[in-house]
Amino acid sequence: MSNQYQRLRGLTQSQPRTIGTVVSHNADGTSTVQLLSNAFVTVLGQGVAVNSRAYIEGGRIIGQAADLPFFTIDI
Repeated sequence: MSNQYQRLRGLTQSQPRTIGTVVSHNADGTSTVQLLSNAFVTVLGQGVAVNSRAYIEGGRIIGQAADLPFFTIDI
């Protein structure tokens, strides 16, 4: 009999997805991305143009994100 908790974790376990702006493409196939927190990270992939928004998951670019405005509201 399988452990139900392990089965549930297998279904729900995923890496967080974040959005950032591609700043540059590097010669080794990676890209430098500026996150919304203003931090810079180097991720795998060059599938999104420079100065465009990208979805980042697990240290790699997974696709282009819509360039929509966002707001921070303090409660």
